[in-house]
Amino acid sequence: MKEKIVILKCDNYDESFIYEKLSEGIKLLSLKKTPNKILIKPNMLSPRQPEEGVTTHPSILSAIIEIFKNKKIIIGDSPANISKPIEEYWIKCGYKKISEKYKVELKKFDISMPFDINVNNKTYKIPITSLINDYFILNVPKFKTHNLTTLTIGIKNLYGLIPGVTKTILHSKFVSPYDFSLFLVEFYKKIEDKIFLTVVDGITGMEGDGPSSGKLRNLGHIIIGEKPIYVDYVCCKLIGVQPEKIDFIKIYIEKYGIDKFEIIGDFEQIKDFKLPSTRKYFFIRNKFLSKLLLPIANFFKILPVIKEENCRKCYACYNICPVKAISNDLKFDRKKCILCLCCFEVCSYKAIRLKKSLIAKIFT
Repeated sequence: MKEKIVILKCDNYDESFIYEKLSEGIKLLSLKKTPNKILIKPNMLSPRQPEEGVTTHPSILSAIIEIFKNKKIIIGDSPANISKPIEEYWIKCGYKKISEKYKVELKKFDISMPFDINVNNKTYKIPITSLINDYFILNVPKFKTHNLTTLTIGIKNLYGLIPGVTKTILHSKFVSPYDFSLFLVEFYKKIEDKIFLTVVDGITGMEGDGPSSGKLRNLGHIIIGEKPIYVDYVCCKLIGVQPEKIDFIKIYIEKYGIDKFEIIGDFEQIKDFKLPSTRKYFFIRNKFLSKLLLPIANFFKILPVIKEENCRKCYACYNICPVKAISNDLKFDRKKCILCLCCFEVCSYKAIRLKKSLIAKIFT
């Protein structure tokens, strides 16, 4: 059966309105299966209020729970910043209210089991929440840009199934954007059969230097599909980006291919969507071009820098750095920094900016 992706216009977060839209969309999708036990996996990057546009809006979760209310449902995630108690995330993101309203349990991914993930002919034992033994995943990402992977939607959101600090450590093993994307593809492929539905919160999205410090933009859409690779492909089309220009999509297509699919609903291309300023920088780090462009690479730099006036000394950046390139007095060791931008990603106060060299300013 041909895959279907449903796109629905939705310009606000009114719960009853979203419920109607999602009900319509899921009906159009004609789900192949609906499991009895569902793990809702939102994007819970940092403890931020819903209106800040960094995390999946709770109204989306509320509508999903209403639609599948006859099923056993839990909401789960495990943020990389282990220095903050997860209860702070639940409260600020608005998920605790949803949990109490619907008597749905909130679960931290603190119990895991090892999965063998093969990347470049090397096997890595990666911990994944053991909840996927009993539950099927309802993937609920936020439509955002990402300074490492260009976009973070369906496939990237699943990275959160890896508990806590391990996500950070993996950045030190897969340093380049291409290698990290290769890992994402193999990780996704390993758990693909455990994902039964993806619902993208594309009502308010983020462009520019996401996933936490970009510019909010009213995208006005909810995108629904069963397989995240197809959802991400169509989301690229929606914002006028060639899917094959996104590393993890390109890698997936080259290794596994995708079948023909059908787009249903309100597809209307969004104009002038802004990608991260680091996009061209990562382009020169492509595995095929890096050697050719090595002579200028040393002059082409985009580096994380702490803005003292914004810094609250929460030490999220210090705690998350996979190579300990940030000292306890919050200074960067440039020799250690691998430009994974984890620090930029987790900062809740926009206290980390990206400083560009002259050549980087010219080309990005």
